[in-house]
Amino acid sequence: MSAAPATERTLQPAAWRRALGPMAVAVILLSVVLQEPVAGLLPPDTPRWALFLAIAVPIVAAVAIGLSIAYPRVRVGADGALVVRARRVAPSEVVGIRRSVSSGGNAGYLVYTLETSNGGGIRVLVAGAPIRGLGIAELGVLREVIAASAIPVGADPSELERSFFAANLLASGRRIEADRRLVLRELDGLRGAPHRSDAEPAVSEQVAVPPMSASPSADATLQDDREAERQLSGAAGTRIFRRVALGLFALACLAAAVLLIVLVVMESLGTDFGAADEDPLTATMSFAILAALLTGILWAIAADLDDARRRALSREWLAAAPAEQLARGLPTPFHAAWMRAPGGRMAGLALLVLGMVALLAVIGGPVALAGSYAAPAVGIVATMVGVVLGGVALWLWFARRRAYARRVEWLLEIAGPRVREGDEPLAG
Repeated sequence: MSAAPATERTLQPAAWRRALGPMAVAVILLSVVLQEPVAGLLPPDTPRWALFLAIAVPIVAAVAIGLSIAYPRVRVGADGALVVRARRVAPSEVVGIRRSVSSGGNAGYLVYTLETSNGGGIRVLVAGAPIRGLGIAELGVLREVIAASAIPVGADPSELERSFFAANLLASGRRIEADRRLVLRELDGLRGAPHRSDAEPAVSEQVAVPPMSASPSADATLQDDREAERQLSGAAGTRIFRRVALGLFALACLAAAVLLIVLVVMESLGTDFGAADEDPLTATMSFAILAALLTGILWAIAADLDDARRRALSREWLAAAPAEQLARGLPTPFHAAWMRAPGGRMAGLALLVLGMVALLAVIGGPVALAGSYAAPAVGIVATMVGVVLGGVALWLWFARRRAYARRVEWLLEIAGPRVREGDEPLAG
């Protein structure tokens, strides 16, 4: 294979190289889980290292191939053309860009899809964890490509910025249209570089403007925020209840963790533990787990009540505010209470319990039939109930996501200029 030209630069390196850590974790965890089932499929005298390879190789191959397909290696030639799988794409052929933000658990990703004039697309993993995004140098190359592209600048910047914020807050992975100006601004923020629009003159050509103190509108906005803080501090009952419940929950979790460590150490030293009604330490551990569960539910209820109170105060503010205050937008202290799906934490917990019950029923029904643990009708009914409950749980989950999207869109609308304050529109 011939060496790449010295002037060729990398925009997106091979994605599997940025996923070595997650792949190693996945291999270790799945090798533990799948060890016994896979061993049953192989000859009894199969060595452990061969068993490990039999599990690891397919996992690594599947992840590496999948990532290579989703996020191909992209290089930029000396003429500025993108080289993707031996295909060359001139910057003028990049005519659109879609942006998606996804988040779940400890993972989060920002992905750009560069749309070409022939209807194709090039996916770029811009930022992410645990799979890493682009480095500083690669972000700079991406910025140059987008600046030289034919991606249009939107006619309605406020609507595009609202879409940016909605995508950030929802983090659902849905791709939305973006424009060149906001994408360049975001890339500058990711690189830690000051942003200057392509349409702005160079710094030396700009007219010097003497520094000014905060504008009257900024002072009024700050005053609105302080007044909102005073309103919230006046309704401190639910907030105190929330903090006390959180403290109890943290203490219960700490006690359960300490007891678990003690039990594991004692068992490793040869101590045998009986049932909860026979062994004091086992009973204490069970009580600590129950206390953590109950205080967690108590905290969820307290937090939901506190958020509901804050939302009620924000509605009162909107109902009483004059036109000039409404034009400045809903004060920032009221925003956090709206940043949760309708129903709050308890609705999320109820959905989780419903999903677990459905899963247990779907698994338990066929197990009861196969093992003759109950009458055939019981297994059939349990399976059908599990399927129905699973369908209901999925429908409620999607309905809740849609309701949350509507709430976020409403908040972005009612917050007004506050969501677009500062140089970086994506800071929220």
